[in-house]
Amino acid sequence: MLSAIIAAFVFARRFGSFGNGVWVAYCTASGVAVPILIVLGIVFLSWTGVIVALAGALVFGWVAATAAHLRAEVSRA
Repeated sequence: MLSAIIAAFVFARRFGSFGNGVWVAYCTASGVAVPILIVLGIVFLSWTGVIVALAGALVFGWVAATAAHLRAEVSRA
C-alpha cells in the first residue's frame, strides 16, 4: 500500500507536468484517501475489514484507471 500511495503522488506530478489537471486531482485524491482509510480502519476496529477492503478497491481502481489512461496515451502517439 505504501508504494501505491507514493506512486499516486509520483503520477500526480507527472500528469501535472503535462498539464492534465483532472488526472492530477484524481491521483492526489487517491494518494490522500488511502492513508485516511487505513487510519480509520485502525480507529474503528469493528469495521476494519470493510474499511481496508475499500482502501484496497480504491488503490487497485486507481492502478487500473492509470494503466488504461497511459495505454491510451501510448497508442495515440
